[in-house]
Amino acid sequence: MVERCRCGAELLGSLHFCVGCGRPRAQALVPRPRTGAVPVGAGARAPQGRTAVQHPSAAQYRPADRYRPAAPAPSAWVGPQPTGHAPGWGAPAGWGPVAPAPSRTPWVVASLVLVTLLLAGAALLVLRPDLLPGTAPTVTPAAAPVPVVVAPAAAPVVIPPTTYVPGYSPSPTTSLTEQAAADSPRVAATAGYWVPQLSSKRAGTSDGGITYDEQGILDHYRGLAAQYPGAALVWSGDWPVFRNSDYWVVVVAQPFTTAAGANAWCDAQGFGSDDCFAKKISWSDGPQGSTVHR
Repeated sequence: MVERCRCGAELLGSLHFCVGCGRPRAQALVPRPRTGAVPVGAGARAPQGRTAVQHPSAAQYRPADRYRPAAPAPSAWVGPQPTGHAPGWGAPAGWGPVAPAPSRTPWVVASLVLVTLLLAGAALLVLRPDLLPGTAPTVTPAAAPVPVVVAPAAAPVVIPPTTYVPGYSPSPTTSLTEQAAADSPRVAATAGYWVPQLSSKRAGTSDGGITYDEQGILDHYRGLAAQYPGAALVWSGDWPVFRNSDYWVVVVAQPFTTAAGANAWCDAQGFGSDDCFAKKISWSDGPQGSTVHR
């Protein structure tokens, strides 16, 4: 006798569940009727002359709830179902894709971003502490302006020509003026000291049987300068130590601390007492006491 499922489908002996209704064999199996008994179902009638045997209801042949297998959890397996398992009951153990392990890359990236933000914030606070709440910005006071001192322009120094230019023939007075201007720095360097005085003349002065004019005074100076390299020409009007202000004076620009020292130089050179004596050069002293004869 062929066994059938409760839904009427044929129950194959090689399978463990009903193909038609999808129930397990234990639930889908319809009990075979006993010999001589006809199963009475809904709407069935017992044949005449025989006593209908009432079989227990289908619920009596169902296994107890404690023997009913629990419904398996839904499976993600979508592949072909293995032979011997009903659809909907999930893949057997060991079947189906393996769930990938959770990746830690997002956590690593998030940690690196957080560390970078913290370091940037710390660097900003170190460089700009004034950004902290309640911190007043640091104001560097402006440096005081440095006063600019402009030195007065130096007076131009007029240096007379040392050689004669062709076509240029200055007058003796011009030559004397230019020579005194050229010798003035050397004479000024002896201010406050004593120097030997060799000559003092102006136009019309008679000395040794010679009456001097400007040209004679110039020639006399040039002769002394050639013999005594330290000789210098002075205009008496430039210095208050001379009694008269219109004389051309020849001195030796060699300073001595005392009048005796200057007179000793005159003695050593063999000058007469009236031709060489000590003269003090000063910007403030007057004629009184500025001349010492030998």
